[in-house]
Amino acid sequence: MADRSESPSILSRGERDVARRLRAGESVAEIADARESSTESVEKAIDRVREKTERSLTTLAESPFSAELLADLDPERKRTLGAVLAVDDSNNPEDRSKGDEPTDTGH
Repeated sequence: MADRSESPSILSRGERDVARRLRAGESVAEIADARESSTESVEKAIDRVREKTERSLTTLAESPFSAELLADLDPERKRTLGAVLAVDDSNNPEDRSKGDEPTDTGH
């Protein structure tokens, strides 16, 4: 187990295990079998991970310390976060600029 000071995650050990297994492509049933638990408990853990992730992203966006802390991260963690946070909104119609929107010509 990693020392919490080395990886200050807000996820519990169980939630981190579920998250790691999801990233590895395991299904809910496979995770439940491996953890000797019910699919319901795994689904609840997934819900908690998602909720904590949403709250973390909101906090990251609102915090005045985000840029400072990012600058202090080790290169490997920076690469990992960069890959995870890379967002491609090119297919999101809500994010189009006005120039990209179809115009109504009145015909």
